[in-house]
Order: sequence, then C-alpha cells, then structure tokens
Amino acid sequence: MLKSLDVLLGLSVVMLIVSMAVTLISQGMLNLMASRGRNLRTGLADLLELLDARFSRAEAEAIAALTLTQRAIGGRCRCRLPEWLQFFQFGEVIHREEFIKILLDLAAGYDVSIKTEFEQIKARLANKTINVGQATEALESKLLECPLFFKRLGIESLLAKVKKAKAEPKKQHYHKLEKVVAEQIYLLDKLKAVLHDNGIEDPAATLKNTRMLALEFEKSNPELAHDVREANALLQEASSDFLAKICLNFDHLIDRVSVRFTATTRVVSVISAALVAIVLQLDTVNLINRLSMDEQMRAVFVELAPKLTEDPQSKDAIQSDDAKDPDGQGAEAPTADANKAKEGIDLEKQKYYLNFLAEQGLISLPVDRKNWCKHWKMVSIPGLILSIFLLSLGGPFWYNALSKLVQLRSGLARKDDEQKAIRQTTQAVGGGDPQNPDTPPASNPLQGERGDLKAQG
Repeated sequence: MLKSLDVLLGLSVVMLIVSMAVTLISQGMLNLMASRGRNLRTGLADLLELLDARFSRAEAEAIAALTLTQRAIGGRCRCRLPEWLQFFQFGEVIHREEFIKILLDLAAGYDVSIKTEFEQIKARLANKTINVGQATEALESKLLECPLFFKRLGIESLLAKVKKAKAEPKKQHYHKLEKVVAEQIYLLDKLKAVLHDNGIEDPAATLKNTRMLALEFEKSNPELAHDVREANALLQEASSDFLAKICLNFDHLIDRVSVRFTATTRVVSVISAALVAIVLQLDTVNLINRLSMDEQMRAVFVELAPKLTEDPQSKDAIQSDDAKDPDGQGAEAPTADANKAKEGIDLEKQKYYLNFLAEQGLISLPVDRKNWCKHWKMVSIPGLILSIFLLSLGGPFWYNALSKLVQLRSGLARKDDEQKAIRQTTQAVGGGDPQNPDTPPASNPLQGERGDLKAQG
C-alpha cells in the first residue's frame, strides 16, 4: 500500500514542480497578449452595440478602446503606441458607474463646432486658399478651445513634427494629424448623437449634476458605500434609456467576458504545458516505471514532498493571478523592487527544482543540444501526451493533491509502524495483550468437548 502511495506522491511532486514552470510561462503569455484588456474591450463593444444598432462593430470597438485607454482606468503602457499595439494601453478592470461616466465625459468634451471648423479648414486647404502651416495653426487654435478633446487626442508630438518639417514631409505629417483628428471627431460625434437619441441631451450638464448629487449623498449619508452613492446619483440625474440599457446588460456581459478570459487561459495553459513537456522531454510512463522500481528515488521524493507543501513560495507560484478582492477595494501595489526581488526568488527556486529533476534523470534540460536530441530515443509518445494532459490540470490541482497525499501517507505510515511494533513484540501465550501482561488470555471458543467427528447420525 505504501509503495503505491509513494509512487503517486513522487508523480505529484514532479508534476507540481513542472506545473510551476507552466504557470510562469502561461502568465507571461497572457500578459504579452494583454488578454484581460482585450477580452474586456470585446465585452464593452458588445454592450455599445446593444446601446444603439447604428454602431458598427469597428466603431463599437474603437469607442471601447478609447474608454479603456483613459488615465482613470489605467493601462500597462502610458506612451502612445501604434494602432496594432494599442491593446497594451487597455485597462483590465472597469466598474459600471465608471463606464457610464467615461462615456458621458467623452461626449461632454466634444463640441460640434470642432467638426464644422475642421471641415472648413479641410476645404480651404483643398482650394489652396491656405497652406499647410496656416491650416495647422487654425486647427490647433480650434482644438485648444476644447482642452479635454485636445488632451485625449495626444497629438502634441505630431503637431511639433508638422511645425518643424518642410515641404513634402510637412504635408505627410499633416495628413497623419488630419487622419487622427478626423477619426476622433467621427467617433465622438456619433457617440454624442447616440446619447442624445437615448435621452441624454446634454452630457456635460448631466455629468456635472451627477457629481454634485454624489457629493451631497456623501455629506448626508457618509455610511453609504461609494458605489451606492454613485449609482443613486446616476439614477436620479441620468435616468434615461441610455442608463437603462447599460445597467440592465452590464453584469451579464461582464460575466461572459470572464468566461471568455477563462477559456483563453485554458488554451494558453495547454499550449504552455505542451511546450514545457516537449522541451523537458517529460515522459510520465517512464516516470512511473522508475518510481515503481527505484526505492531510493521514492524515498527522496517522499522526503521532498512535505517541504514543497510547506514552502510559501510554492504556494505563491501556483496561485492564479486573477483573484479578485472580495471587498472590491484594490490593494496597494508593491514596489518595482519588491516585485523584481520576488520574481528573482521564484526563478531561482524553480531552477533548483528543475535541476533536481534533471539529476534524477526524469527530465532532460536543453543545455547540450546533442545529448538532448539523443534523449528523444528514450521518450515514448504516449508518455509525452499523458504528461501534457497532466500538466494542463494546473499547479493548484497538483498542490492540493500533494497535500492530501502527504497527510494520507503520514497516517498510513504511523499505522504501519504500530503494526510492525506489535509484530516484533513477544506475544503472550493464549493470545493475551503483550502491552498488558496482567490481562488474562481470552477463552478459546474451540476449547472443550468437540464430539466425535467421525460419528454418523
């Protein structure tokens, strides 16, 4: 019994160690893909399409992206990036009231006169009544009249290039500037029209009244939670078809965003598991055979198992990074030095464990290409596929399995030691208790007259 349990325990130790590497790779891939922000943008785009059928998919995604790149939401990257790398700027968390207020703020910062002036400048430039420099100055002057809109454009560097450039480069930079401004004008003009048709005639006044009422609620009812004050203020000052559509659909769509992110995470985990299993040449069939035959190896893993379960760094390494704060409050972010130190410790620990498995001959580290290629002759394809499946179960699964196996083995080992001590102790004649010699032996039920077994009745 203990041998089979030790084999399972050794298998769990190996899978937990390798699963920590899978977890690190999976988290790195998800961060590089900006999976959270991109899935959130998809959910918000779905919500905007429900808000008004006139929004095309591209327009809904553009407004959702504009929402998630606001400073209040906070993306990973603050600098201006090319359009194909914009997802690095997406925030990963947004509340319903935040989304509503950002949409109102975007519409409030835009004035229809910007569109009129922009079209006039464009027509005058086409008729050659003004040159590129004059058009740039006129456009900049008009945009500065709406500071919120100008700030969100992020065109300061592009304006500087237009002013410094000469001749043909100047025209090229101006066309880029014109394209950026035209896209923002088109999106916000359509957003403002949609809000107007859904009951928000003056987004600026609605947003101002909402903020003032929320402040009044904070004065009169300080015991209320922040989100409750915000929700009540919106319900009173922004009561409209727009608010009804957002409030009634937001939670359901965010739940679907979570489902999509979970599905993405599982796919990435399987890919990471396959990558790690192939690189390390992890053969589960060979691992089980080795553990079954090598008693010394089993003893080594049995000794290592409790250390792994009690190691706090092992717990941190297999914990998912998408756990949410139950109170809805964000914890204070650790400093960059602390993050770097923790990452370094985790990597050093991971290297130690992988080197330990390599010393046992259970994996092959790709240090020497020639030996690594030769080792493929000893790897079975079914064992490799089984390894990918087991690793895809995740670090938390193997950590919990190992903890339970360690507890089970300690209990069985204790009982086995007690039974061994009883067998090695001199037994009293007649079946008495060896630990208590004064106890009289139990009576033999076969003792006494047994009759004639050969008698025939």
